[in-house]
Amino acid sequence: MNEVVVTARRRVESLQDVPQTVNAVSSETIQKLRINNAADIAQIVPGVSIEGSSSGSGGFGSSSSIRGVPTFLTSNASPVVQFYLNDAPTGRGPEVTQSLFDIGQIEVLKGPQGTLRGRSAPTGAITITSRRPDLDDVGGYINMSVTARANANLQAAVGAPIIKDILAVRLAGVLDSTDGDGVESANSSADPYVRQKAVRGTVLFQPTTNFNASIMYQRLDRRTRSFSQLVGPGNGLNGPIIAAGDRLGITDRPNDGKGRTDFVVGQAEWSFAGQRLNYVGSYRDSLATSAAPQDVANVLSGHEYFQNVRNHADENSQELRLSSERPIAGIFDYVIGAFYDRETSHNEVTGVASFLTGAFGRPGTVAAGAPLDRYTLRTAIVIDPVAVEKSAFANITAHFGENTELSAGGRFIDFRRRDRFNLNLLGGFNALNNPTRGLLPCSALGALSPQLAGAVASPIYTGAPSVCDLPIPGRTLQDVDRRDKFTPFLYNISLSHKFTGDLMVYGNVGTAFRSAGPSIGLTSALTCCTQVGGPDLGSLEDLVFHGDERSKTYEVGFKSTFLDRRARLNVALFHQKFSNFFFLTQSTRYLAVTNPAAPAASAVSSSEFTADADAKVDGLDLEAGFQVTPRWNVNLGFTWSKARLADAQVPCNDGNFDGVVDSIIPTAQDFINAGVLVARCPSSESISRTPRWNLTLQSEYAAPVTDKLDAFVRGNFTYYPDNPNSSQGVVIDKYSLLNLFAGVRDPENGWEVSLFANNLLNTRQVLSINPVAPVSSGGVAAIFNRPASGYQQIAYTPRREFGLLVRYAFGSR
Repeated sequence: MNEVVVTARRRVESLQDVPQTVNAVSSETIQKLRINNAADIAQIVPGVSIEGSSSGSGGFGSSSSIRGVPTFLTSNASPVVQFYLNDAPTGRGPEVTQSLFDIGQIEVLKGPQGTLRGRSAPTGAITITSRRPDLDDVGGYINMSVTARANANLQAAVGAPIIKDILAVRLAGVLDSTDGDGVESANSSADPYVRQKAVRGTVLFQPTTNFNASIMYQRLDRRTRSFSQLVGPGNGLNGPIIAAGDRLGITDRPNDGKGRTDFVVGQAEWSFAGQRLNYVGSYRDSLATSAAPQDVANVLSGHEYFQNVRNHADENSQELRLSSERPIAGIFDYVIGAFYDRETSHNEVTGVASFLTGAFGRPGTVAAGAPLDRYTLRTAIVIDPVAVEKSAFANITAHFGENTELSAGGRFIDFRRRDRFNLNLLGGFNALNNPTRGLLPCSALGALSPQLAGAVASPIYTGAPSVCDLPIPGRTLQDVDRRDKFTPFLYNISLSHKFTGDLMVYGNVGTAFRSAGPSIGLTSALTCCTQVGGPDLGSLEDLVFHGDERSKTYEVGFKSTFLDRRARLNVALFHQKFSNFFFLTQSTRYLAVTNPAAPAASAVSSSEFTADADAKVDGLDLEAGFQVTPRWNVNLGFTWSKARLADAQVPCNDGNFDGVVDSIIPTAQDFINAGVLVARCPSSESISRTPRWNLTLQSEYAAPVTDKLDAFVRGNFTYYPDNPNSSQGVVIDKYSLLNLFAGVRDPENGWEVSLFANNLLNTRQVLSINPVAPVSSGGVAAIFNRPASGYQQIAYTPRREFGLLVRYAFGSR
């Protein structure tokens, strides 16, 4: 088998010599299997799930995960899996790597990270390295794939030396256009799409053999249009009967989003006197906007209202490290360094809190139509977080002979964040019929009753009968300026021993830290009704403001090669324990109090809450490869993990408030009688939304047709067992996905033409079900006396898709 070289420990070494679980994906594999974005990594690395993954990441609200531990999008927490591009952190998720092109290698590092690179991450890191310019030769490639569904991806790159052996440049770009998940709406003619374009330029400068520096600039633009996929009979008024295979939603307008990200990374390396000094600096600036339909139950047929989000974020990071190029005294290797990261963002969210009298016609009447802004109470949320990390780290490795190695590392972190958070209800008007039937003007009604003070004549409903508009003043529900400081010390200790040149056994223990900003989206006062004579309904503050999460991981494993190095088998067992894990509940009902003086008039709403809860994870990773013949290879990956809460109290759907999850739908008075804003239950439920285990298999067989032509067939197979974790009360059936390629190519990989099929077996399987049916915001269903929507939101396997792949490379490529 070909030796796989990685840089997981900040030095170049064989994959089989690294005492931790590492999955490496080469540039060749990325091109052969059409790994076009970060989500596609889940197809070939078991135990990995990434936002948007077509291979079954499942649960709503989840983003990237490793070993069954997810990052949740709405938790506002730093990720459990940290992404890096050219050694620079890319923010909270895979945004910068939504489109993968001109990539040299991807490494998936499983287990706690932080004592050797960038940010602390409790379950792993995914490092992505772009191709560097060649100082000696001109080269590049063109890679194009199209499918029968008119989805297309075009990638190209070219590099050339400007000053031979000293200065070179490489330019790369991608155009990608798909119809996303293909979900349309029964009530809209708009077509879904995902359109991305990106460009990257890299300059490499190497004036001497012991110094080099590079700078990379990348810009990614992304536009999306999508509909939420539903299943169910409907309520007879809002849409047709929808089966999962119909791939339909019901909103009148789509969810539109657009964003752009600019990312710059500078790197420098200087070797001197047996030491190496490295610098990595980066700057990221991104802007994203979206307009999401809020009439998700389609109460207002033909009309729509939206939640609008605008997010502007920037981040700059600096890392300086000094390391040994060769062992000191033949025994010790070391790495010492410092890291700085500052991330800021400005978020604006506006949406409908409730519709007032007059929004849909004169008082006493209700007419289906577009709601009037004057009679709509809106929320306006502004969030301005600033997070700054300063840390110092060191790692030393002692080599006892050629076979035994002991490594210990630590990182001291000074982490500070300031979260400014403001939730306002904007003012509006309640329309009411003039109680004097026009005998007194609206402005004089305050003399009759203080509750009518400030009334004005309605500019909308003129004529008889006389209508007055009573102002509803705006008010602030939440106003936060919170500062947090954490100073954790992280460590990692590793011991490994090679019993033979083909067998290494190792053990690791490591710690990690995360923080989370305030959770947003609760249209409610956080503490309610403690005024004299009023009921005390408790607080939601612990579900909005969070402490720090700590974790410790133990891992033992072995790495082996056999059959004259034609086969390898790597196995690891791990146990991880979390304190204050940021757990995102599934959609849970709560009392949304907007007027603490009248909680009984509040609406029962639903939200996914982030709770600080203890958790634990046990699991196994297995990776194997076999070079059956010189032309036939097989690679297998398997992971199993059991990730669950440790008997933690978390928000739950408990309609009779007895501490046990049920399907009873409580009223506002039920919450008041129970004296809570949200029910809570003890839980040992899974923190994972993915199946407990999954398996991946890749294989390729090639045979010569002529001296200049090879024919080949290659495939990628993933299998997922029954999944009870994705949705409460539902077990998702087992399923598998098979992608197959067949074609001809140059024996030296200079060109390739192949036909491919994604989901060749046409697997059709629901991946997750939202346990709470979609409810249109603003209480519009009650205004029109509409029943429940009759639908549930689902995620579904990708469609079967056939296509053509053409690749041509020249020069240094």
